[in-house]
Amino acid sequence: MMLLTWTLAVAALVAPPAARKDEARLTDLVAAVRSADYRGDRAELARLDGELAKLPDGPLSEYRDYWRGFALWRRVLNGFNATPTPDDLTADAEGAIARFKSALARHPDWIEAKLAMVGCWGNLIYLAGKDEARRSAILNDARETFLFVMQNAGDNPRALWIKGGMQMAAPPPTGGDFAKAAETLRHGVACAWQETLAHASAPVPAWVPAWGGPENLMNLAFVYSRDPKNPDRATALAYAEGALTAVPEWHYVRDVLLPKIEALPVAAATASPATP
Repeated sequence: MMLLTWTLAVAALVAPPAARKDEARLTDLVAAVRSADYRGDRAELARLDGELAKLPDGPLSEYRDYWRGFALWRRVLNGFNATPTPDDLTADAEGAIARFKSALARHPDWIEAKLAMVGCWGNLIYLAGKDEARRSAILNDARETFLFVMQNAGDNPRALWIKGGMQMAAPPPTGGDFAKAAETLRHGVACAWQETLAHASAPVPAWVPAWGGPENLMNLAFVYSRDPKNPDRATALAYAEGALTAVPEWHYVRDVLLPKIEALPVAAATASPATP
């Protein structure tokens, strides 16, 4: 990460004015994508995909394509919370994968793009429902990338978010283990905190993926509220409130997840609240 920071800093110093203008535009668009995602603004995410597409090819092309994919991926995730369910989720997930693949063409084995692709493939499997032929085709496409991400998650909070989600939601033997998922997600929170501290002393540009802390908190709230063996209202509330402290505008946590947690019987709480 220090080498990346130094390389980008040197590049910024020697970049011509047009390149610096593109960097500033990318910075603004990334911030807008992140905000639109948390606010659940699917129309804005579609518009921002188009705005990112207007940036020219250059040294930051993989980041442009990554954030285009991210915008469509988050359109899918936010679409799952819409009523009625939008009919464009499959197209968005497939479009996101195409954009992440474009980023990988310039930045091979980039785990940030690969973990996002795994998330999109997971969405496609869910959308395939009981269509076994479709599910099998998606799994075949995803297998190599899935194994890469699972084996190389390390201390990457975004990869740990994907890994923890799979450990919770995927069918056994890959998933269905809420305790293992919670352990992975807690590690993701700790790693996100360490990453934040590292960025404070060695800042990286806004277009370098650095999300993950609030997402791991959100998934922990979900895990503790949905554990079929022991739903824990108090701990789920603590994690949900932690996520909202980090991102007060988060529509899903504030308006969808938190009310469901608050509706759990107080008697369901069997452990002391965790500290987010």
